[in-house]
Amino acid sequence: MKKWFLPALVALVGLVLTCFALFKGGDGDLAVEIKKAPFIMPAVHNVYADPEALDGKYYLFKAKLTNTSSTTLEDVTIKYRIPGFIEWTELGVIGQMFPGQSGVVACYPKFNEDITQKTTQSMEKVEIAIDWDGASDDDTVEEEFGFKMMSRNEFAYSNIAASEISGYSDMFDNNDLIACFVTPGDPVVKYYTQIVQEKVMKGEAASVSGKPEDAARFLMSLYEATRMAHMVYSGTKGIPTSADDVSSLVQTLRLPREVITGNTGLCIELSCFYASVMSAAGIDPVIYLIPGHAYPGFRMQGQYYAIEATMINGEGLGGIGTAQQAFQKGQEELQEFIKQAQAGNPAYTIVDIHELNQKGVRSMALADDTFLKQKIDQIALNFGTLQGGGEQLLALSKGNGGGGNGGGGGGGNDGGGGGGNDGGGGNDGGGGNDGGGSVSGQRTSGPLSFAVPRGWSVRNRPFPQLPVYTLVAESPDGMANAAVYDLRAGSVEEAMGQLQQLFAQYGSELQYQVNGNHVEGATYSNMGTWMWSGTAGRGPQGIRLVAVGASDMAVQQYSGQLGSILSSIR
Repeated sequence: MKKWFLPALVALVGLVLTCFALFKGGDGDLAVEIKKAPFIMPAVHNVYADPEALDGKYYLFKAKLTNTSSTTLEDVTIKYRIPGFIEWTELGVIGQMFPGQSGVVACYPKFNEDITQKTTQSMEKVEIAIDWDGASDDDTVEEEFGFKMMSRNEFAYSNIAASEISGYSDMFDNNDLIACFVTPGDPVVKYYTQIVQEKVMKGEAASVSGKPEDAARFLMSLYEATRMAHMVYSGTKGIPTSADDVSSLVQTLRLPREVITGNTGLCIELSCFYASVMSAAGIDPVIYLIPGHAYPGFRMQGQYYAIEATMINGEGLGGIGTAQQAFQKGQEELQEFIKQAQAGNPAYTIVDIHELNQKGVRSMALADDTFLKQKIDQIALNFGTLQGGGEQLLALSKGNGGGGNGGGGGGGNDGGGGGGNDGGGGNDGGGGNDGGGSVSGQRTSGPLSFAVPRGWSVRNRPFPQLPVYTLVAESPDGMANAAVYDLRAGSVEEAMGQLQQLFAQYGSELQYQVNGNHVEGATYSNMGTWMWSGTAGRGPQGIRLVAVGASDMAVQQYSGQLGSILSSIR
């Protein structure tokens, strides 16, 4: 078994604006190089304060100290302050520094909670003082540098300078920090959540049962609450769409409490609002990021769900969708998301709020506000019970939209594979009646052709950014497929090595085992695991691989159809 990992350090390239400055005392005893962050976001202050959060990725500055003298320096001490925010604070003491020795000290600033009251952007400065036992006034290093302090509501999608951004991975370098704008602990959000549960769900709590259909019902009830309150989608500015979209790399975002009481929000603001309320209700929220858009959802029992929160729309943006339509639209978008993510498209990413909370990404603390709660009371006068009732919602969350209960797909009850009861395409089966792998008369062309299951779609060049990916036959719900890869290689081993490298470029990890012309493997991405088996042989450009597989959540469901495809390869 071979295994490769895309190094995590790749994500750190260009993390900070590097300002290398050489500071020396009067006798040139200590050289100092400062690497500083380009800005500080008050909403992220809990992350900056925690050296363990996200593996210490976010700091104010790092100082590399080098003893350039011919003597040993004792008890080298570095301290700093930010006037108006942090008083003189000692960062650490290096007991001994021998001639030529270097040491690195990182600054993870602990701002007071009132930094979240900062509503304007400003330029601030850091003052640094370094001394050691026996240092004279001339030897002591005293330096300062400036940095930008953003307002509480400002969010930068990347720490990388716009001129240096080369792709989506760079452009969304800070996407994990979106979780800081999800505020389930906000007393105002908690109050709103309670009101929705009491007035729209009639006291039911989706988190108690732990059932996906109940969580889906809560999600749709939340949408219905926004619709009944006449909340407006202010679709003027969304997620950045390309690396050239530098104007939207920094956005001013309403906090969830401001979305609730202001009764409006952008797609990313609505997503953070939904995630906050779901988290307050005990549901695991996620936010899906795609080019130019964001939408909310949740994960439960290993499956993902979504809703299109913007279907409340606004003036000039079209009609208003029902809760059922918004949920169905979200599930359709989720299927496209899964396809793109499994293909390794880096523009499709998930922000898993509770997972990030465990990694130290914690939201800001917000004070209670009686006035805002009174506004919620006024908004709640519009609330009523979600139309359609629990039975209709239960049927919708089970039966439609690709991420539903039981099969991870978009079919019938407990199957999720294409439309029938308890199966993947027909009655009680995996593709035909009674568990068979029914195939249509259609076959692919060329070497290693195969029979396409009935109801599956066939697409050429499904992912243009990966030209070796020449064809895919796909199940209706996108949870299973047969993929064709054509690689310029002289052997199966060489071809698989090329494919592994290509997948790594798109953030996926490939494991495989070759046994003659038979290949088995698994592909890991941020959307989960794809299990596959395949056949390799001579192709039009060298080696052709036909890989037949499914999501690990749907392998058993599709085993009949996958086996039929494999046995039909000629």
